[in-house]
Amino acid sequence: MNRRTRSCVCSKNCALGIKTSIWTDANPKAGSKPALRFMGHLLIRSHRVFGQTCFPEQQRYSKFLRPATSGFVLLAAIVALLLFFPQSGPAQSAQPDKTFSREAMLRQIGRHVIAAGFEDLAKTCRDLTIAVGQFAQATNQASLDHARQTWLAAADAANRVRCFQAGPIADRGFLSTFYYWQVLPMRIEGAADAPGSFEQSFIDELGSTTKGLYAVEYLLFERISSPLTQGARSGTALALLSESATRRSLLLALSRDLEAKARLVAADWTAAGDQGAVSKFVTSGHESVNLLVNQLAMITEDTAETHLRFVLDLPEPISNHIHRVERSPSSSSLQGIVRTIEGFEKVYRGGEGLGLDDAIERVNAALQERLDKQFANAFAATRAIGRPLEQAIVDQRPLIEKAYEEVRALEILFKVDVVSTLGVTLTFSSSDGD
Repeated sequence: MNRRTRSCVCSKNCALGIKTSIWTDANPKAGSKPALRFMGHLLIRSHRVFGQTCFPEQQRYSKFLRPATSGFVLLAAIVALLLFFPQSGPAQSAQPDKTFSREAMLRQIGRHVIAAGFEDLAKTCRDLTIAVGQFAQATNQASLDHARQTWLAAADAANRVRCFQAGPIADRGFLSTFYYWQVLPMRIEGAADAPGSFEQSFIDELGSTTKGLYAVEYLLFERISSPLTQGARSGTALALLSESATRRSLLLALSRDLEAKARLVAADWTAAGDQGAVSKFVTSGHESVNLLVNQLAMITEDTAETHLRFVLDLPEPISNHIHRVERSPSSSSLQGIVRTIEGFEKVYRGGEGLGLDDAIERVNAALQERLDKQFANAFAATRAIGRPLEQAIVDQRPLIEKAYEEVRALEILFKVDVVSTLGVTLTFSSSDGD
């Protein structure tokens, strides 16, 4: 038997597939989960018999094990091998378990979900730059509508990877570019009035309230009246952009900046070799699992509290506070939440391959069933709102309350049950009192 992991077969890390990987690496056609548990417990006994140091998590099993002799352990091990791991003979009728290992799971999530998500973000940002360039050459409603649609696609792509705000996007300091939405209209207007061309050096000097994905939204879509827009030019987005070449130039420069940053992050994730983001993610092992669970717990809390609950807590009249709702200028606030939950679930499930759901199912199938149900409930309740949040809050408050309750329930499952099952520690600073 070829032992390829350091953690004990009975540690909490078994939830990450170690229980399977220890034995099936040596014999891919090895037997069932009961056999694995049995052999795991034999290992613990052998640790005690031969005076070897147990791994930390083995201590809680020790009190259940009666003193054993080395002869008993060796005999039992031989019997178990003969019963559960035959080396020859006719094919077994039982189907082997789905091959699983922590390394395979992390590689699947990193390469086929996270990296692919950032590649999609880079592509949609490229499409946005092209559409804005076309609009700058032909300022009409049709070209503006096309540019708006490409912005929505880019914003949706950003929301799908919103659940993993770590790695290259954080290391490069690009989080605010894609996720800081509280831009200041008057500062954007001031930038649009700046003389000269908008070189990259000029864009680099702008703060997060003046550039990024949501500054582009401000320029492309109709303005929402608020105290922040007092003193700004009046007119439709089409009229303002048609009348001002510098405004169009700023819009194009901001779009190019978005594209350049998205391409850098995507390149980091797709880079080959040990220094590539996927390789680092995989080789970090349990540290990456811990990071992943923290990121997913954080995004469920953010969705519940700073999006759904935030709208429920807006004072009357709601019309005075629409500008405080993320993606309200593009009337896509609900769409953003749905895309965030979609991305969250895709990362959790590993797309079409191995994911955290497979890890949990191996040690707590009942919990995985609850998670499946809660994901479905959260999706159904959120989609049932049917309109942008700033509109639905006026006469569909119970629907938003229901969505909040379901997303909140998913949040609690992650913070308590998933964390306990996978043996990780919550390290992010929670804002909801948990």
